[in-house]
Amino acid sequence: MYKIFLLHPGRANYPELLAYQDYYAARGVDVVAGTLTDYKALENKADFLVWAIMGFYPKQLASDFVIHDYRSLSVGGSAGLKDIAKRYLNARPNLRIFQNTRQQNIMKFNDDVPSVILPMGVPKWIFDVPQQSPDAEDIADFCYIGDMSFERGFHLVIDAFLENFRESDVSLLLVGKPEPRLYERYAGKRGLVFAGPLPQREALALVAKSSIAVSYFPYHRPHCYQTPTKLLEYAALGKKILCNDSPSNVACCEDLRINSIITGSSIFAGMTIATMKTAKPNERANFTQLAWDSVIEKSNINSYISQKINLSQ
Repeated sequence: MYKIFLLHPGRANYPELLAYQDYYAARGVDVVAGTLTDYKALENKADFLVWAIMGFYPKQLASDFVIHDYRSLSVGGSAGLKDIAKRYLNARPNLRIFQNTRQQNIMKFNDDVPSVILPMGVPKWIFDVPQQSPDAEDIADFCYIGDMSFERGFHLVIDAFLENFRESDVSLLLVGKPEPRLYERYAGKRGLVFAGPLPQREALALVAKSSIAVSYFPYHRPHCYQTPTKLLEYAALGKKILCNDSPSNVACCEDLRINSIITGSSIFAGMTIATMKTAKPNERANFTQLAWDSVIEKSNINSYISQKINLSQ
């Protein structure tokens, strides 16, 4: 019986990997995840359907069914050239996956390889995270999870927060690993609480106990073509949301009808306590279709995988 090998570059955090593993393992499939080095070490490569989170794989893999999953466009210097190289030099797969049609259109493959759209999802357990009761005291006015670096301009977000709320007791809870020099600049500043990096469940539990969740997403490539995962998670938690007007945030709010106060690049510029009170919570029941099991099944990928693997329900 075929197994699934989830091939990944090993350089980033891919929440999709755990979702794929959990989904197919629950259906009786043996799933293994690893890098190209791990794959090369396998003695029984022919027993595996290979599902590759795409990097650069110009050599054909030793499987008679290979999936190329373009979860993200290329990052770093010459990102556009890297994507062109992937278009023309990556080995031909049996199936391609794209996170959304925007990414599919950027890659512009013009062969006859079939493709499916498999959007971002959220873990099903998010819908079981307790919501803050109306009479409970919030642990923070704002909560942000994610990257905190100068490269992404997050220092401007913090500066705007400190400036706007310098004479109030408004708090901003920051979850994640900040760039060291950013932490050194802002540690101890009034209203800021650095919680450090936390497992996903613990991080989202803090969001649930805060008043407003903050989604800050970059404007540049490849982020302008990606779905902001945290925005989906905040909506699934039923939170009030504040986000910057990055193309991805705006598109996601419009496409999924997510309630959010959309502001400028520094998020907190011009933000007042009165504006905070206008934020409307989301109804988490409206977003149950974002659970990974539902997203995977609606993508139609199983019609291809079931050609090689018997999926039990």
